Amino acid sequence: MNEHKSESAAPSSGHAADDGAEAPPGSARHRRHHFPARNHVVKVRYDDREHAALVAAAERAGLTVAGFLAGASLSVAGEGPPPSQAADRELLGELLRLRLAIRRYAVNVNQAVAALNSTGEAPLWLSRAVAGAHQAVLSADAATRRVTGRAG
Repeated sequence: MNEHKSESAAPSSGHAADDGAEAPPGSARHRRHHFPARNHVVKVRYDDREHAALVAAAERAGLTVAGFLAGASLSVAGEGPPPSQAADRELLGELLRLRLAIRRYAVNVNQAVAALNSTGEAPLWLSRAVAGAHQAVLSADAATRRVTGRAG
């Protein structure tokens, strides 16, 4: 039962980070929980070197050892993405860029409203700003669908 000892040794708040957020340093997140619970258990044995490699890989992915093994095996079986945070970091970067773009368009909307209130006419650039805001929201929607599709 060594696989249980190695997981309980990692400090954890006791709460799984199901939202895909990066776990705090020193803790690991579990893979998405199911209800009703999964009902099949597979027991595997590793030597010290193999186990150390698995623990290191799980830590790099921000997962528990069991979560990492489940994700890796299901990925190889064609049932999901590999257990890696590289895609999460890439997606986070995209979401941060989208957040900045949407904030900039919000500033443009405030400026357009101020101009409309003072002159009674919408600024000439307003249609371009609205089109850009619409595109940023569509991109945010697509990124959200990717996140929810992976979390599912």
